[in-house]
Amino acid sequence: MATTKTKPVRIFAADHAPLRLVAGVEGRTPADVVHAALAEYMAAHREELARIFGETHALLRTGDTDGLVAALRRDAAPLVAEVAAGISRTGRVRR
Repeated sequence: MATTKTKPVRIFAADHAPLRLVAGVEGRTPADVVHAALAEYMAAHREELARIFGETHALLRTGDTDGLVAALRRDAAPLVAEVAAGISRTGRVRR
């Protein structure tokens, strides 16, 4: 598969060992496991992603910057709260 030169993905320290274990058991590289997980996520959330992309496209097409800002604030808030809830003050992810 073709690759694109990008910045490396940062993996939480606690996830390194399980990632290497899964990759070893499946006979794949850790990068292949991450790519497969991303593809699975995209497939599982296809309808939601299509809706969000469609709404964003419509706002961009009409030049509705206020609508874009409102959509980002509305849709990002639950995600930000979920991520923040998993991060302690030391920056470590709570399990």
